[in-house]
Amino acid sequence: MIVLLATDVPPTLTDVERLDRLHAESPGPLADMMVGSLCRFDPDGEHVWLDIAVARAAGADVSDDDGWTERFDAMITYATSKGWTDDVGTHVRAHVEMATGAE
Repeated sequence: MIVLLATDVPPTLTDVERLDRLHAESPGPLADMMVGSLCRFDPDGEHVWLDIAVARAAGADVSDDDGWTERFDAMITYATSKGWTDDVGTHVRAHVEMATGAE
């Protein structure tokens, strides 16, 4: 699952079927990207905090896999075991990669 960041539209999800490699892709610094309900930006400039409920709903809406929600929940359980969720369990941390061609 990839969180796509942009300067002119709020974050969106792509590649929702792939739940073994959660990350965000950005064409530039987070400070230049538009925010939205899907995630908030970490002050470190290298991570986003993905809203688990919003991502679950968005992914389930576009997935053709009947077991997608269970696989998503397993991904979140794994992330929690690694300490990658916030204290209240509503957001999961994902690193930001520069999009291909970004400087």
